[in-house]
Amino acid sequence: MRIAIVDDHKLLTDAIALALKDMFDESQLLIFNNPYTFIDSISDEMFPDIVVTDLLMPQMSGLELISTIRTITKNVAKVIVLTSVSDAQTIRQALRNGASAYISKDASLIELPEAIHEVMNGQEFISPILQKNLIKSMFTEDKHIYYLSPREKEVLKKICTGMTVKEIAYEMNLSAHTVQTYQKKIMKKFKVNRTADLIVFALKNGLYTVSVR
Repeated sequence: MRIAIVDDHKLLTDAIALALKDMFDESQLLIFNNPYTFIDSISDEMFPDIVVTDLLMPQMSGLELISTIRTITKNVAKVIVLTSVSDAQTIRQALRNGASAYISKDASLIELPEAIHEVMNGQEFISPILQKNLIKSMFTEDKHIYYLSPREKEVLKKICTGMTVKEIAYEMNLSAHTVQTYQKKIMKKFKVNRTADLIVFALKNGLYTVSVR
């Protein structure tokens, strides 16, 4: 696995690389203190699997870098944002631009390997410390109770358990297209654009409860 770390603070990139080296000893770690240098290093044959980047860099906005990575690598590289920026608007914009995970620099570095494992398995990750801000911003303006059909409730529950569209379709004996249609309808009702936001909404509003075993 190739992991690129992009941040203008060399001490931070060195510290992150040192931490990841112990946890992912067989991975290739690449450090860049300038986003343009990183972009120039990308080739068709050598896409990074993971890119860990800050948002506040003097050379280029991290939000712009996320979009550029998404375009150049054709969504192959998974972007993990590691930043001190914690407002909900920026978090949502980073996710819309293509980030797969968003971690606060105020959180423990233990969250970074957890985020890497999640995104490499096709999941999304947001620091728990940031989820409260995200939830408040997304849902304090609208307290309506939304009606879900029995089918939509069932699809929502399975989405919240982490099942993929194909897995849900197989279990419910539906086509993948039908499941995707249900998901789009639910997301439209809740005014969210991403699966991670949908799950957060369901948990916050009591539409899904995590079972503790």
